[in-house]
Amino acid sequence: MGEVISFQPSCEFYFNLGMTAFSKNRYKKAIVYLERAQTLAQTDDDYVFANCQLAICLQYDNRYNEAISQLEQLNNHYGKNHPEIQYFLANCYAFMNQFEDSFQCVQRYLTSGQQEFKAEAMDLLSQLRTELGNF
Repeated sequence: MGEVISFQPSCEFYFNLGMTAFSKNRYKKAIVYLERAQTLAQTDDDYVFANCQLAICLQYDNRYNEAISQLEQLNNHYGKNHPEIQYFLANCYAFMNQFEDSFQCVQRYLTSGQQEFKAEAMDLLSQLRTELGNF
């Protein structure tokens, strides 16, 4: 008989499975893994990160309203320390053609001082200005 190997599931383990599934366009499977990852998160940062990725997967699975709801709840609790949530919300709103909401979110993100998605946010802002006729 073989040796029994102990397995302790972790947020990181399921997050990595989710991202692998996402990279293969297997969004439903990625969603399942990321939902599991967020339940195992031991820090607020891990929880927020897993949920942002979950929302992105929901968006790619054309479940925009669920993604927006997820991100709005996340923003209400963690937005002060995680301005990137505003950037992800801006993307979801843009996909829903809610350009004014998207514009407000991307502006809040850009004024937060966070730099991680600055280039992408500037591109989105430019596209939104065109959509809204504010160029």
